[in-house]
Amino acid sequence: MKALEEFDKIIILSIDDDEFNQALASSIFEEFENVTVLEAGHGKEALEMLETEVVDIILLDILMPIMDGIETLKILKSNPEYKSIPVIVVTSKEDEKRTTYQLGANDFISKPYSPEELKLRVFNHLRIQYFCDLLYDIKDDAQSKDATSEHQLCDLRKAVEIAIGSQRKLLEKLGNIAHENSDIQEKASARLGEYAKTMAKLCGLNSKEIDNIYYCMSIYDIGLLRVPKEDRINSQSATFKEYPTLGLSVVEDLEETTLIKMAKQVIIAHQENWDGSGYPYGLKEDEIPIYAQIVSIINFYDELTTPRIYSPQTISSEEALDIIKREKGVKFDPKLLELFINNFELFRDIKNRLS
Repeated sequence: MKALEEFDKIIILSIDDDEFNQALASSIFEEFENVTVLEAGHGKEALEMLETEVVDIILLDILMPIMDGIETLKILKSNPEYKSIPVIVVTSKEDEKRTTYQLGANDFISKPYSPEELKLRVFNHLRIQYFCDLLYDIKDDAQSKDATSEHQLCDLRKAVEIAIGSQRKLLEKLGNIAHENSDIQEKASARLGEYAKTMAKLCGLNSKEIDNIYYCMSIYDIGLLRVPKEDRINSQSATFKEYPTLGLSVVEDLEETTLIKMAKQVIIAHQENWDGSGYPYGLKEDEIPIYAQIVSIINFYDELTTPRIYSPQTISSEEALDIIKREKGVKFDPKLLELFINNFELFRDIKNRLS
């Protein structure tokens, strides 16, 4: 797996008292010059090594002398310095899997493990860890003057690429950063995704489209992270209104999966209006892709009822519905809006559950 070579340096700590298993782990990664496998015969020895070594990932056996895998895992996951290190537990017993999962294990692999499977597991967890590191950088840049930098663009593009290629649920973490303004931030992507999924079902979209539009809601506003914070406060400013094109620049060079194709349409067109008064291109009526039309309605409902950096004041769902009704034929397709109005209780229930 050449993909492991994309990392500069990888240190794996293998904790196992079996010399054959240790030799196997080392041999699996010996083809990679950037990978070092450290060996510890039990948990106590491993913890001593961690005091002087910076480790990227841990392979942990359960049955060992002096300090077994269960006790070792408890210590690792309760220590702030080590808890973020991914731990792959080596076991085939279901009861051990349940116990170690509850203690914070990140993954499992059975003995004797396949070399290719182990390399793939290690690669995936390193990518996820890299994604989490990117999130810290993205969040910091979004709060500074670096929001428009090429570095920020590269970080955003890489984060989306990793999430789509590893675990789509990671996209929600990225989306939550874009909706930063309150204690409901952590549920923003899930709430918006549920709105979109519900509306897509009402419109008769197929299951693949419904799944994709759910995840689109984690990145449809990603362009906001490329707008300087002082300009994110005013949604009517020219700088703010550049965010759909800035968002498109994040995903335009990524592999054209069905999700990315949909995301491009949603990102660039969800602020267009049915009467042509929207932005960035002034599209009107059926020039606006159906996916973007769906997102336009639920985005408007959400920004009326939950605080955002550019609209911290909110109103009730019922008050929001009255305002939304006035946009029939103006912001929204009359037929699509009728679907939303006639099924309004579904969206109100999502709002109450995920806010």
